[in-house]
Amino acid sequence: MNATGLRGMGSRFFRYLRDGRIPLWKKLAGLVAVLYFLSPVDALPDVIPILGWLDDLGVLSAAAFYMVRQVKQYQPEPASLSSR
Repeated sequence: MNATGLRGMGSRFFRYLRDGRIPLWKKLAGLVAVLYFLSPVDALPDVIPILGWLDDLGVLSAAAFYMVRQVKQYQPEPASLSSR
């Protein structure tokens, strides 16, 4: 993805977050993954070398793939004609 595509995806992501038609749980998926990553309580503790880090990486990457797919499928509401 080039810089223009990344910028477009970013603006589309923020429109996605502000859209009231999108359920809150879908918007919070990425935030929950980051909180899991930062939390000292994990499915596999980080003190277990490699495995402890892989579960964090798996949760973050799954949330990132989910959010990218959701934002790509997102169709913003067309501008209303009453604003003329």
